Amino acid sequence: MKTMSCKELGGPCDSKVSANTWHEMVQKMTKHVITNHPATAKEMEKMHNKDPKKWGKIYKPKWDAAPEIE
Repeated sequence: MKTMSCKELGGPCDSKVSANTWHEMVQKMTKHVITNHPATAKEMEKMHNKDPKKWGKIYKPKWDAAPEIE
């Protein structure tokens, strides 16, 4: 399992999100942003519509580098 902050994943706050896989992290982060940061969600949606892989290209390496926690 890895834990990253909303900020580390492109969001505006320091809330922590934990997940076992990158796919799970993307799902949890998406839900967090939509629920807590609607303006950021709109910006991320615009980015996704322009280039669906851009967010992953930026943040997947950070996930890969994050330490595993028990």
